[in-house]
Formats: sequence, C-alpha cells, structure tokens
Amino acid sequence: MKAVSIVGLGRVGTALAVALQKKGYRIMSLVDQDFEALDRAREFLGRDIPGGLSIDGLTPSPVFLITVNDDAIEDVAERLRRLYPTSLLVHTSGLHSSLILGDGPRLSLHPLQSFASLKEAMTNLPGSYFSLEGDRVGLEWGKEVVKALGGVAVEIRAAQKPLYHLAACMASNYLITLLYEALKAMEAAGIPWEEALSGLGALVEGTLRNAKACGVPQALTGPLVRGDIGTIERHLRSLQPYEDLKEFYCFMALRTLRMIREGGLSTPLDAVRTMKELISRESNRRKDN
Repeated sequence: MKAVSIVGLGRVGTALAVALQKKGYRIMSLVDQDFEALDRAREFLGRDIPGGLSIDGLTPSPVFLITVNDDAIEDVAERLRRLYPTSLLVHTSGLHSSLILGDGPRLSLHPLQSFASLKEAMTNLPGSYFSLEGDRVGLEWGKEVVKALGGVAVEIRAAQKPLYHLAACMASNYLITLLYEALKAMEAAGIPWEEALSGLGALVEGTLRNAKACGVPQALTGPLVRGDIGTIERHLRSLQPYEDLKEFYCFMALRTLRMIREGGLSTPLDAVRTMKELISRESNRRKDN
C-alpha cells in the first residue's frame, strides 16, 4: 500500500507527506480546512495533487493519514469510515490509541520527535523513533513506513499510550521550561538571553551526548552528585532575591538527590542527607511565607 492521502496539513502532516513521497509513496490527495496550509503543502508535493478543504468527494485511497489536532481525530475517522470502510486509517497522536479510529484497519503511528516549525519537522523526521499500535494490517504498514524513513519502530499497547505521551512531553516540552528558568538565572547574572542560550545549548547537547554514552543517571555531573555542600549553600543564598527561581531550583535539586539515591551513585550518604535538609528548609520557608 504505497498510496496514501493526507488529512491535516500542519507541520507533522506535511513533513510526513514530503518524507513519504521522497521514499516512493504516491500522495493521492490532500485535505485541510485552511487553504493556506493546503497551498503550502502543494508547493512541496506538487500542484497536480488533488486537494480540497473537506474530505467529502475525496479520491478513494487505501490509506488515510489523519494528522489533525487530537480533539478532531475521532470525528474525521468516523466520516472516513463511512466513506471508505476498508481503508487503513492512521493517526499520529501520541496520546490516543488506534481504537479511536473505529472498526476496520487501523494504526497509531507517532513520531517521537519535536516539530517546532515545518522546516525543523522535515529535518528531524527521518531517522526518528516511532511508536506503533494497531491491528495486524496497520502494524505491517507502519513497520514498512518506518523502515523506509530510516527510523526505529517501537510497538506499544493501547493502554500504555497516555504514559508514553506523558514521558515524551516531559523529555521535550519540559526541557524548554528548564532552559527558560536557566536563562532567567543567566539574565540575573548579567548575561543576555541570546548569548546565554548559545552557551546553554552547547552544554545541553554535551549533556545529552554523555547520557547516551554513559546512561542515566550515570551521566550526572555537578555539585549534587559530588556532594559539594558549600556550593549548594552558596546557590541557595544567591537565590534569596529570586523566590520563584528558588522554588524551581529546590524542586529540581530534591528530585536530583532522589535520583542519586535510587541510582546508586557514589555520593556520600551523609552529604546527600545534609543537602536534602538544606534544600528542604529553603523550600519549606517559601511555603510558610
């Protein structure tokens, strides 16, 4: 089944369509309620591909790739099932299982990747990990697609999807939150955001390389894992004028100490206990106020 229609032409849908077309898949038709999104997709895929603002009147296709917002998937799937009951329906939601696609061939195919823009989506998609969940027909098609894209397929059960999606959000979305808080600290230290982001970005990239090479939590570095109590005391004193930042720092530090303990790292137990007491005291002080 190397013919597919795309319903929803945002960053994910357009990037997938471009990637599939490059690997020899025929894009049968394109649908999006936004004419500008439809027109932009045709710029990449070809002006001769049939398209429209509605799924009504679509050319029949063996596979429909549904890349709309999560809340719209079920409605789109119901309409497609009525029109094409034997077609394979595929959605790309990390949260929902394939069961939302109703009776018939079905697949949840989620790229474990960040799509901040269309350009980044097309760059990052090849070689990504993909979670697959569906029936036999869907899984077979999904494995072929992932292989064609040079990715890695990971099968998952329907009931596992919410925790899987939560983990992906923590690793991707909350990394940006962490950087945001670190940039605020850099700004307080007198370093402009743009310059600080460049430096912190290099630091994060190096840390990620260490994690891949050494594992988690073995790649952890810094004063907490070394047991540098004096450094942590200086950190906490420097945070006195910045209560919100101190709250974030304390939360992350306490979680890191728990990871050190659970991971069996070599930090002296007495140092872990002392640092935990220091940080907990500062955290509780804010709550009391």
